[in-house]
Amino acid sequence: MHKYGLTSFLIFVCSFLVDAVAQPAAGWQETNINEVIYNAPLQIISGDHVSMHQLAAQNPLVVAFVFTRCSGICAPLIIQLKESLQFAPNIGNKKYNVLVISFDPRDSVKDMENMATRFNLQHEGNWKFAVTDSISRLISSVNFNPVWYEQTLQFDHDALLVGVNSQGFVTKKLLGLRNSKDIGLLINSINNVFSPTYRLPGQSNLFSCYNYNPKTGKNTPGLGMLFIALPAILSFSILIIIRLVSKSKSA
Repeated sequence: MHKYGLTSFLIFVCSFLVDAVAQPAAGWQETNINEVIYNAPLQIISGDHVSMHQLAAQNPLVVAFVFTRCSGICAPLIIQLKESLQFAPNIGNKKYNVLVISFDPRDSVKDMENMATRFNLQHEGNWKFAVTDSISRLISSVNFNPVWYEQTLQFDHDALLVGVNSQGFVTKKLLGLRNSKDIGLLINSINNVFSPTYRLPGQSNLFSCYNYNPKTGKNTPGLGMLFIALPAILSFSILIIIRLVSKSKSA
């Protein structure tokens, strides 16, 4: 009984720790929050030339990073965003514009105009399609790192939405295709409406349960996890000691 109990306990602890390391780092979405997005010069398909901060000052922004030759996530990202904005809760009185910007230096204003037409968004006043000649500095300011593959002529990249308020500060980042509720929270954040979040653990958080590494994008168990598991470990160790002592006395 003792052997099976110890084995079960070890399996539980190991599987818990492995799962913790393997989980995608939600903390990545909290990087660059409350930092100023780079004030890139933008060329809108309407012909306007405006900076990122000037556009955000008109209305806070939901920024979607795409490229027109994408054979993967870009089209689903725009379609999902378009649909989610129709059903997002409590955003009817909120101000926002959607800025769809290409991170591919090959894309032209005409390419972005064709993209807008393809999704029937060319006449939607609060949707802006744009290019910039400062894309490297812009994506760096939000920690977005697409990787180019020459073999496929495609970028390997995440589906990323970034919320920017009217002062040019990043308020929220969403990774992947998100539902209406998540989009609603992003719209609230760029309108300076409080929404629940958490602080990214830093070096001052000695007893954090997880330590987030922004370079690898992974979580590893921290000292806090040890302290949470310590009572169970001690209790189990005491039971083993009592059992061993009882066996030695009976012998």
